[in-house]
Amino acid sequence: MPGDSFRDAIRGALDAVLLANPAITWPHKDTLNTGVKPDASTGYFELEFIGGDENQYTFGAPGFNDWQEVGQITVRAVLRQNAGKTERDKAETYLETIRAAFRGRRIPIGSRAIRIVRTGAMGSGQDEAGMWMESIGLEYQRFNVG
Repeated sequence: MPGDSFRDAIRGALDAVLLANPAITWPHKDTLNTGVKPDASTGYFELEFIGGDENQYTFGAPGFNDWQEVGQITVRAVLRQNAGKTERDKAETYLETIRAAFRGRRIPIGSRAIRIVRTGAMGSGQDEAGMWMESIGLEYQRFNVG
């Protein structure tokens, strides 16, 4: 069963980027409340949907106005803590490629599109499970009807 159309479109776009770049050997793991326990012996990517803000963009057509939504998605490269310089550098290189692939991208969603309007390096750190993460942010814009 499909999930939220917005999240499914973003997941599909990340998978397409990874497929189009065979030099990226790490998979995308859907860890968002799925119970997936990724193999920590290799790195992987995960998504976090930070959320957005929606404001009315057009007026005068009740039920058919455009509502502009802007928000952020985080793409994380996750690897073992203390995996070493080679793995850290690999995560940084992979994220650089992903960031470039999403810059200015339009992702179809129904008859409309999600626009990636900004990308940014977010840094790195340790999560609660003791894994090391390198992250980038993708700022998006989309127009909903309502």
